[in-house]
Amino acid sequence: MMDAKMKGMVMAAMSALCLVLGIMGAMGSTWLVPDEEMEGMDAGAGLTSQWAEMDAGSAEMCDMMADNMDDEGDAECDGSMLTMTVSFSDLCDAGDDESCDMATGGMIGTIGMWAGVLCALLITLTMVLPMAGVDAMDAVPEMATKVATWGAGALMLVGMLGWYMMLPDGGEMTLGMSGWMAGAAMSMGLGSALIGQFIEADE
Repeated sequence: MMDAKMKGMVMAAMSALCLVLGIMGAMGSTWLVPDEEMEGMDAGAGLTSQWAEMDAGSAEMCDMMADNMDDEGDAECDGSMLTMTVSFSDLCDAGDDESCDMATGGMIGTIGMWAGVLCALLITLTMVLPMAGVDAMDAVPEMATKVATWGAGALMLVGMLGWYMMLPDGGEMTLGMSGWMAGAAMSMGLGSALIGQFIEADE
């Protein structure tokens, strides 16, 4: 049993973590990473694009390679380090069916994650501002707060499941740091809602 103040602080902390991790996950570029390390190259995929990074040996060689790759996506040099990025929708337009699935899954994941982030923001402000003596959120209807409490984690869960179900079979990629952050954010959001719903607080 915890008192009402402690319960509120725990839920606020979990909602804030859900918010921060959700933003980092949604914006991250490592939802997927290769199963095995590739020699001389890093690679990964976010929700909407995939990327690869390699050392071209020299800045001049990097610039030359980047110029030759302009038609295949974005290529940028940082000294001799070449980073290539291409969106799944561009690959889909080029006729790659797997990339079309990835683009659709990425859209579902992006919508779910950002909708969850907005709910987490609303909940965090609703809980934290009164603790600081600010009553700006008092006008928010209780029903909206209740929906957002469950919505933060649930929308992220829907987004992640939608993204996961659209992944092609037999890929040689595994869940990366951004994906784990999104999962942690979703868990925090649902955990906060469950505490609010099922754990009684002493007055």
